Amino acid sequence: MFEYLNGIVEYKKTDYVAIDINGVGYKVYISLREYEKLEIGKQYRLYIYNHIKEDTNKLIGFLEERERKIFEMLLAVNGIGISLALAVLSNFSYDKIIEIISNEDYNSLKRVPKLGEKKAQLIILELKNKLKNIEIISSSHEIKGISMDMLQDLISALESLGYNKKEIDKNLAKIDLKEYASVEEAIKGILKNIRIGE
Repeated sequence: MFEYLNGIVEYKKTDYVAIDINGVGYKVYISLREYEKLEIGKQYRLYIYNHIKEDTNKLIGFLEERERKIFEMLLAVNGIGISLALAVLSNFSYDKIIEIISNEDYNSLKRVPKLGEKKAQLIILELKNKLKNIEIISSSHEIKGISMDMLQDLISALESLGYNKKEIDKNLAKIDLKEYASVEEAIKGILKNIRIGE
């Protein structure tokens, strides 16, 4: 299983690129938006979604962790597979997807080829429930060097301690997450700040 691949784009097609890593070429499927950003001969880090089944093994790559995360959320929606999830990301940027979900704008979403009205409504219905975490991650992930998974684990841990979205957002803004090497350390730091504030 790959977390990410760091290599040079040897060539690219509209639906995939060949990433060379020490002489080995990896076929990585991408969205059309990633295709437009990637340049042949340049080195990139692609965050990988590993699609492994009995009859197939595909690597899907993203330039940003948050794009991989929204892709995974789309796949969790009933009836949405690899092709449709990539089609959504080909048509809309990450920020636009969040805006569409927030505004329940299924009319824009259903314009994605082969998606249709019912699936567009289902995506908005299911992802809107998860939007509170997406919003926090979207604003907090601007901090460089912070792992998306670490940030999500931190948010989940704070929620389990009884803090709501507003409190979590407020307390995340008060600390420098880059100072912490783990979720446990970050939680201790936040709880310490909360006690001092009280």
